[in-house]
Amino acid sequence: MKKSFLKKAALHKPVTMGLLLEYTDDFLLPKIADIIDDRIGKTEDTLNKAIDQKNAQLEFHLKEYIDNKLADYTSDIFKRLDKKRQQEKDFKQKVVEIFKKHRIGSAEEIAFLEGLVQGS
Repeated sequence: MKKSFLKKAALHKPVTMGLLLEYTDDFLLPKIADIIDDRIGKTEDTLNKAIDQKNAQLEFHLKEYIDNKLADYTSDIFKRLDKKRQQEKDFKQKVVEIFKKHRIGSAEEIAFLEGLVQGS
């Protein structure tokens, strides 16, 4: 009974500036800080997810770009190698033709050279 009497008595008590300041310091400000921290935390999580997603997209595009460039360079290198190989083969065939035409070397030696040209 005394408890209910205290509550009723506290309801009719005048509010002073000191009581309001104490209530604000002890209750309101900590609750407002908690609410703001929760909102900032949620916003921070959302921003972190968005940033991670953007970074993942950029990383994917960068990898794709590098892969395409490497494929182009590799293709170009093999084209150059094939061209160089063909030029060397043409040169060797021309040399063998000149040897035949001017009868330089024996038939066996020319046949050997022709075999080397065909094998390369």
